[in-house]
Amino acid sequence: MTSAATWTIGKDSPACICQLLQQQAQAGVKFFCFDYFDTLAVRVIEPEFTKQLAARMHSLLLGGHVSPEQLYTLRQQLERELSAESAATGGELEFYMEPFARAYRLRLQSQFGDLAPLHDADSFVERILSIETAVEKAMQRPCAEAVQVLAWLRQQGFRTVLVSDFYLPGRCFTEMLTNLGLNGQFEHIYVSADHGIAKSSGRLYEKICAELCCQPDELLMIGDNQHSDVARAQEKGLRCLHLLNPAQKAFYQQWEPAQLDAPAFVRQRFDAAAATSGLFKETGTSLWLFTWNLLHSLLQQQARDVFFLSKEGEFLKALFDQMQADLFGRPVVRSHYLLVSRKATFLASLKPLEEEDFNRLFYFYRNISPRDFLLSLNIEEPIAAELCRQAGIDFQTRLIDLPNQPVFQQLLACDSFRDIYEKRRKQQRRNFVAYLQSFGVDYENDGLTIVDVGWKGSIQDNIWHILGGTVKMQGYYAGFLDAAVKQQNNSKQGLLFDNTSSLPYFNVYNNNRSLFEMMLGASHGSADGYFLSEEISVTHDDHRREVRQRIKTENGELLIAAVDMPQERALFEEKIKPLQTQMLAENKRLNAACLHSGCVLPKLEWFARRHARMVFTPSSQEIDFFESLYHLENFGVFEYTDFRTEANLSLQERWRNFVAMRKNSSILEMGTWPPIILRRLGLDFYRHINGRRRLQREFGSYFL
Repeated sequence: MTSAATWTIGKDSPACICQLLQQQAQAGVKFFCFDYFDTLAVRVIEPEFTKQLAARMHSLLLGGHVSPEQLYTLRQQLERELSAESAATGGELEFYMEPFARAYRLRLQSQFGDLAPLHDADSFVERILSIETAVEKAMQRPCAEAVQVLAWLRQQGFRTVLVSDFYLPGRCFTEMLTNLGLNGQFEHIYVSADHGIAKSSGRLYEKICAELCCQPDELLMIGDNQHSDVARAQEKGLRCLHLLNPAQKAFYQQWEPAQLDAPAFVRQRFDAAAATSGLFKETGTSLWLFTWNLLHSLLQQQARDVFFLSKEGEFLKALFDQMQADLFGRPVVRSHYLLVSRKATFLASLKPLEEEDFNRLFYFYRNISPRDFLLSLNIEEPIAAELCRQAGIDFQTRLIDLPNQPVFQQLLACDSFRDIYEKRRKQQRRNFVAYLQSFGVDYENDGLTIVDVGWKGSIQDNIWHILGGTVKMQGYYAGFLDAAVKQQNNSKQGLLFDNTSSLPYFNVYNNNRSLFEMMLGASHGSADGYFLSEEISVTHDDHRREVRQRIKTENGELLIAAVDMPQERALFEEKIKPLQTQMLAENKRLNAACLHSGCVLPKLEWFARRHARMVFTPSSQEIDFFESLYHLENFGVFEYTDFRTEANLSLQERWRNFVAMRKNSSILEMGTWPPIILRRLGLDFYRHINGRRRLQREFGSYFL
């Protein structure tokens, strides 16, 4: 070609272009070089706004302590300075992201102080690169015609090269290519950021010719940029194919910033991302909002590490990790999974027997049996039964106000009980601390941040006591209900509902707490204790106890045990896991909607109305599904709890129940999901009326 041919997207068919390229190969072209931006990939927003969007992510990374506007202005200034410095020293009139990020960090420190994310230079640089890559990936779409031509060239065995002037290095480019399904489509990738020379000056073309050992006219450059892809390429002797995309050009010209975060566009994106079918389909949006609030809170707190508590924390951690990967491209807060339960941590949290009143157990479980009490101390049932025999008390009988019964004092006075209590208490405390230390987190200085489903933070209290009350703890929960026990350095906060704060829609999210617990089921049983190898070998052989982790410590191998319950495993695999798989897919779509909206969310009412649909006006299929669920209570009381109604009441009994309910509406506020209560009362028909009334009370309308 003596002059550049043109390829107009939407006019010239890929087949015609392939024929043209075939002719060029016959005329001596050995390498077909492709530009990337607006050739193989187009953006769904005006290109410069990717930088503004990245500035919003930088602001989020910095905990909101610096506004996106300030960060974008600073970026523009630095880009100009670095580009001018490069040109003044004989380089390109360009900036590159890695040196930019280092200068950016220093400028931020000088202007806004030493914020936690700025402490480590290398870590900060990698985070900025990851954010930039994540934003680019989210905003890019393949140009189908160009990708089709590239695929044809590869199928025909022609050699292809990617050539791009861009500030991100090649390793980030590889991620973008993978995102569009283009990784492996090029023999060579040349990005100006890797070489410090660009197409725009022509020097990158010279380097390519030298490294590929070919003459310039043996390369054909395909790209959209008149200066870099055509004029400079021709000046260096390359053949050219100028790609024109008038529809995409018009899109960029017509695109307005309001399309990014205007409420109508935001709502539209989230509506499209949210699940539209399935049982309790709105659970995913509620958990997404929780995860978003958690991420915000952790970054504002400048937390470096967060521990998700089992079992509900297993899926919460998966949602959190996915959100970080989608929004930032990498973890910005390190997440850990801690195998704990109330039973596994309770004994270790207690004082010596002479000082202990067991109030943290009896505050919630007072009318229990000696069996329930001993099992709550994680003493195996055969050993617990033998202790009761030695103390001369009945093992099984549930007693009113156990702590004030004479039999309880007999148990406390039993020498065998006193010996095993103190021995196990010290062992479990020592072993739990070793387990916590194995994560390599400096919690003594940084504090300990934990995440769980809720509701009163009992496990957090246990850990706080195990650590002697000297470690600052912050707990984040889907929901928190104040237990009236306040402790210094032991804070708790609900992120969806909290009766100690002004969060809106408390009655919506609190209406069926069991739904959260069931949907957040785990792939394993409850934590059952922390043992050195020699300790678990002399512990009573419980066939349900399984070792989940083995950790090398200075005292020997530490075994983290859990209770394996076949019924719970079957429930998770058959009913819960499929729903979680759907929610993870929805979580990814919602992350994308958030990023496409400039990290602007719909109003909180949008989330609350979705949640209200499934708790106030559920379908019969959803109630049937919920009735089929069950879980094991393994602290305070030890029994399976299910939600089956199996009410077979006469018409007279149903009428009496209806009259009683109308006289005392608090019957429906006992903590159990109202549709289940109504079924048990034989009043299933009334759930529609009750649900509409609840909608009216929350949203001022009987309809969603």
